[in-house]
Amino acid sequence: PLPSPYNDDFTPFQKLCVTKILRSEKAMVSLKEYVICELGSKFVKSPPFDLKYIYGQSNPRTPVMFILSPGANPIANLLKLAKEKGMDERLKMLSLGEGQGPIAQELMESGRRDGDWICLQNCHLSISFLPTLERILETTINDDVHEDYRLWLTSMPTEAFPVAILQNSVKVTNEPPKGLSNNLMRTFLEITEEEYETCTKPTAFKKLLFSLAFFHAVVQERRKFGPIGWNTPYEWMASDLEVSKKQLK
Repeated sequence: PLPSPYNDDFTPFQKLCVTKILRSEKAMVSLKEYVICELGSKFVKSPPFDLKYIYGQSNPRTPVMFILSPGANPIANLLKLAKEKGMDERLKMLSLGEGQGPIAQELMESGRRDGDWICLQNCHLSISFLPTLERILETTINDDVHEDYRLWLTSMPTEAFPVAILQNSVKVTNEPPKGLSNNLMRTFLEITEEEYETCTKPTAFKKLLFSLAFFHAVVQERRKFGPIGWNTPYEWMASDLEVSKKQLK
């Protein structure tokens, strides 16, 4: 806050301008407060990752494209959704790479025919297959496709990705939340009540689970410091948190 009487007399925008001039390193914090004051807190907080809503926006002819970012892995959410929709036995996953193109084509053909869910991971590692994938998706528009069929794609950002696929897909990015509180909120929003309450030692489990979630949030936040304080760089992913929760339970 500014010294009295300026803190009471200045508008939020004037406070932002003064902060920018006198304490430029605090400008981002002040900008966040200004947005909250003028527009509301929902414009500065990351919305929860809702894969059910994304599924509702897709159809058998429109693939869902997960644009990957460090520290975020949507596969756990996809597996959970498949179980809820009764598709866990019909979800077929393939990590693309050298020589995997023909296998991916066979999976997509069988998926369109039988109504399976097909997930092609790491499309950026198979650049040579992407033109073929684009051609297959173009033909899918006019072909008969099973109503249950869904195609899920994951890829890191790359300039080699065909523009046509991006334009005709539901694009999703799931970046790790910024800030300890947002990280903790994301972690606990993704924990089901059954998972939270069914441990044989609930009191100890809940305390340790909070400690694990807090540690996960701290590690995620330390990424901004690069190699400082770390001997070996390691991408602490959501999958690591899932494994740790299972070990804890």
